[in-house]
Amino acid sequence: MGTVCWISCVASSPRCSSRSPRRRRPPPSRASACRAIDLDLKGASLHDVFRLLSDVGRINVVVGDDVKGAVTLRLKRVPWDQALCTIARTRQLRVTADGNVYLVTSLATRP
Repeated sequence: MGTVCWISCVASSPRCSSRSPRRRRPPPSRASACRAIDLDLKGASLHDVFRLLSDVGRINVVVGDDVKGAVTLRLKRVPWDQALCTIARTRQLRVTADGNVYLVTSLATRP
């Protein structure tokens, strides 16, 4: 069974494209939405890492109770959403997006 990451990890994702979906408030600028970040973490709690990414991406993240563990990584100049998907893939997690709310759950949990 493959890993599912329902948000796009490429520059053509809706958050990074020049065509933004309709929203009640103006979307963040393209530069802030897909700003390249550097991460150098050792043994960091997954919950803390997802909280950090939510701050950087200016999104809301809900992490399921079934998500446990830690991650060690070093990423240079990657968009925050690509970092999110990369971490999800390495830890067998599913990321689903509904507007600016991202739900992170284990693949074992039904969607």
